[in-house]
Parts: sequence; structure tokens; C-alpha cells
Amino acid sequence: MKALYPMVLLSLTLGASMTTHACSYDGQLNNPFTESFPGSLDIAIATQDALKQNLLENIETLEGKQGLRRASWWLKLMAKQQQVDLQTVSYIYLIDSHLWTKVTPDQDIQVHVSPISAKPSSVMVISEAALQALIGGKINIEQAVELGIVQFTS
Repeated sequence: MKALYPMVLLSLTLGASMTTHACSYDGQLNNPFTESFPGSLDIAIATQDALKQNLLENIETLEGKQGLRRASWWLKLMAKQQQVDLQTVSYIYLIDSHLWTKVTPDQDIQVHVSPISAKPSSVMVISEAALQALIGGKINIEQAVELGIVQFTS
């Protein structure tokens, strides 16, 4: 029985940490009233303001694999288009889905990779509507930062 205790504890610990970093595309329900990463709530409010002012377009909500596939595609496009602006970024965080993406030093991205540290440095915080506008050429990074729909932390 004593040998079983460490295994149970290990599985509970690993299971809890995996749930902590799950995004909504994993089928995890997120509480919209909690701020998942500092600045996320500000981005959400600014995104809603930009949508009301028709500066951004509403995007269709996709769930599960379809949503993850679309977000991954958009992130890859942005990484190619915004290489200069992403040089100092180590992670991109999508507030809508709580999706983390790692940006490697050679500007490659690894979608669905959570930060090792509880307080990662150099994070680009963005909404999916802002991401769509960036890759569609409707706004640039400077405009997005000015509107408050993109933030860079250091």
C-alpha cells in the first residue's frame, strides 16, 4: 500500500499541472471572470471596443481541433509576416482560448507549448480578432498596440 501512495501522488500532480495549462481547444471550460495572464482583461475590453467601432471584424467561434487548427495557422502566418516585431518575444498568448505558443530564437513557433516559468518574460498578449486583423493587413503592430488589443510584456 505504501508503494502505491507515491504513484497516486505523482499522477495527481501531473494531472493537475496539465489541466492548469490546458486551453479551451482541449475542451476545458475557462472562467471568463478570471484573468488568466496579466493584461488579458485589458486586451479583452480593448478588443470589444475595437469591434464596436468596426476597427476589427467579428470572427466565427470554432471549437476543438478546428479552432486549434485555425489559431495555429494564423499564428504561423503572423510569425512569418511580423518577424521583426517578434524578435524579442518568447511566447504568444491568445486570450480567447488561453492558448500559449512558444517563439523560438530562429522565429519558428511551437503552438500549444506552455511556459515553464509561472511568470514568463517577453510575452505578446493578443486576441484572436486582433490576430486576424494583423495577418489580414487591416492593422499593423503599432496600431494594435495603440488600440490596446496587443500588449508586449517584458
